[in-house]
Amino acid sequence: MTKKLTPLIYLGALACSQAAIAQQPLIDKPNSDIENITVLGKAATDGAYLGGIPLKQLPLNSHIIGQAEIERLQFVDPNELLDRIPGETQVRNLRIPDGGKSYTIPMLDGVPLESPYEGATSRLNRTNTFDIQRVEIIKGPTSALYPNNAFGGIVNVVTRDAPKQTETKVFIEGGDFNRLRTGFARAGTINKFGYFISANTQNIDGLRDLTQDDREQGSAKLEYKPSVHTKITARVEYLTENEVSRGDLAAAQIAENPRQAGDLSSSTDLEQNTASIGLVHHFTSGQLTANFVRREKDTLGASRFRGPQDENDLAHIAKITYHHDADWADWTVGFSRYDGEQNIKQFGRQDLDLTGPFTPITQSLLLNAYFAQYQLEAAQDLAIILGARYEDISLSSSEFSNQEGQFSKLAPKLGVTYQLNPNNLVWASISEGFYAPQADDLFAIETDTNEQGQEVVVAQGDPNLKPEEALNIEIGIRGDWRNWHYDTSVYHNDITNYLVTQEFDLPNGGEFEQTTNAGKVSIQGIESVIEFAPKDAKWRAGLTHTYTDNTYDSFVQSTPGADDDLTGKVLRRSPDHHVNIRLAWLPLDGLSAELEADVYSHYFADNNNSPEAKFTRGERINLRLNYNLDHWRLWVHGLNLTDTLEDRATFRRNTLSLRTINGRTFYAGASYTF
Repeated sequence: MTKKLTPLIYLGALACSQAAIAQQPLIDKPNSDIENITVLGKAATDGAYLGGIPLKQLPLNSHIIGQAEIERLQFVDPNELLDRIPGETQVRNLRIPDGGKSYTIPMLDGVPLESPYEGATSRLNRTNTFDIQRVEIIKGPTSALYPNNAFGGIVNVVTRDAPKQTETKVFIEGGDFNRLRTGFARAGTINKFGYFISANTQNIDGLRDLTQDDREQGSAKLEYKPSVHTKITARVEYLTENEVSRGDLAAAQIAENPRQAGDLSSSTDLEQNTASIGLVHHFTSGQLTANFVRREKDTLGASRFRGPQDENDLAHIAKITYHHDADWADWTVGFSRYDGEQNIKQFGRQDLDLTGPFTPITQSLLLNAYFAQYQLEAAQDLAIILGARYEDISLSSSEFSNQEGQFSKLAPKLGVTYQLNPNNLVWASISEGFYAPQADDLFAIETDTNEQGQEVVVAQGDPNLKPEEALNIEIGIRGDWRNWHYDTSVYHNDITNYLVTQEFDLPNGGEFEQTTNAGKVSIQGIESVIEFAPKDAKWRAGLTHTYTDNTYDSFVQSTPGADDDLTGKVLRRSPDHHVNIRLAWLPLDGLSAELEADVYSHYFADNNNSPEAKFTRGERINLRLNYNLDHWRLWVHGLNLTDTLEDRATFRRNTLSLRTINGRTFYAGASYTF
């Protein structure tokens, strides 16, 4: 579908090498300091601000992973990164394991990577992973500066700025499952202009037959500083992705042959282009920030949930923010707009070659948001933050006779911080969130032919659906005590008008599917990161722990004939505990070793909490070795040393099936910076 980037990587490296050697090289040594091997270290938080305030001084649950840690991990699967952060679930979202909804919004430099209602933690690799300065994770709908449907939170990727000195980097990596990754990057500053260019390729086949995860990415960033007060940034990014995933297997099938292909889960052939321009201007007591993004992606895909599609998705995103810094208070106001349209050719379920008749569908989403945030220094060491975000949402689809859905909501936010001492801070927040039903939930009518040749309705929308509303309350403490670093919080999120897609039996033996406002759920838990870092020692230990209690408080039967009452049940795929333990050691200068263990407690694979649906994922052990020597960086990683294959369970029609992952994986790589 696209031209290959691989030749460009090597040609670019060759063309730039002679010019770069004449410059003073900037060598990144992410393993030369134990401080960089951390979740809580101060190195990662440098430059992390939200609304003009350091992120770690705000009354919200946040964690930051810095550039050195990202480069050391060399992650492909976003879970390799997010396992280290409390609140990650196994399904798409932070905190709330509901894969059918966008409760987590991936962002790039503060702007959504795609529609705020199509986000997922897995989308983190939809941006150039070799162009990341840091990743900011913020939980819950606590900030007025981000969309209200972020019940789980946001994952904001901050791209690299141009360094003052010129640097060029090439790398290659290979290992199990035919893994091969290559890349090239060059960055520098010339007078008032700075630039960053990166291109890379990835090919991984995976454990299962017929699976693949191939991608080619490139990005370029140009910075212009006409004065000390103004910076203009232009950035373009390109991605092609060819990914094939196989469906779940039963335990007996895994025991027989875990490599068998089985049914298709999804197949995606994607091309995405992104162009953005940004402005930052500093006034005497304020800062104006403006961003405009155009993003287009073309996708050929099929999944077990729908037939093959040929989709063009075009979005224009704008955001403008003004922050004012006074002696005794700070305030921020802004406006954002997402205007997206999807043009889809929907083919029949069995038409995998896309040669038969299709249904043309046009879907649109327009989201306008107005937001304000005010921080008041109420007393010494005490700060109060007030915020509000108003969103107006309009969605439509030509598939449903051009019916339109309109939703709007003003969501207030309130937070308080108190500085106990220079090293410790306590905070509390209360905020509202808002999640609108989607066009399919409101208007969809899907038919199928039964065994008698009759056309029957198998899915139907409900135009009277109400939006979900969330009330989120959190209390946290973060800081240092001697050699201990900690960041922990307790949260409780009540979601009313909870949208659930239910299946009901029809009198003729078929099934009927409809989304209803099923009732109310409580999402609550404790999230903690604790690290022990003895001063002047060459080692440190870290513990990330998530405790959850996600339950249906009530379940209203909205459809005649419904026989499911989930009141008091635990949401499926909600383990009580998720623990990630890390031990890092620097045995000698430039060499780092990290041993990581990731463990889940049991959970139920269905909402009815059936005993047959109880599942415990095996533990995963990872070992990472990284070594820096002058301009060279070498790494050898061993992932999933326990060879755990069963990753996630689904229980449907009294059958337990399991999603598989790649087993024990070894790979090695090298990079050269000059």
